[in-house]
Amino acid sequence: MSDSLAVYSASSLIHTGAGQLNAVVLTSSSGAPIATFYDNTAGSGTKLLEMYVPTNYPVIIFFTDRFAPIFVTGLYLALAANITATVWSRQL
Repeated sequence: MSDSLAVYSASSLIHTGAGQLNAVVLTSSSGAPIATFYDNTAGSGTKLLEMYVPTNYPVIIFFTDRFAPIFVTGLYLALAANITATVWSRQL
């Protein structure tokens, strides 16, 4: 089991294999951007979480273990332009 904390400013593959999304902080500098987490190794397939990120108002979500989204195939983050994401996750 490994714990992970990383900051992303572009779409990225975070994990391959099974795991759990523990927390996310999203900020946007302009526009009406969307951030989407997929249970996949690419930006398609089963959506775990999709959020609108208002300009200059961060979205902050810390999940309890009971409600944290589980992924099986992998964890992929698709980010629109001008979003920064801090992601806490772990592989199972």
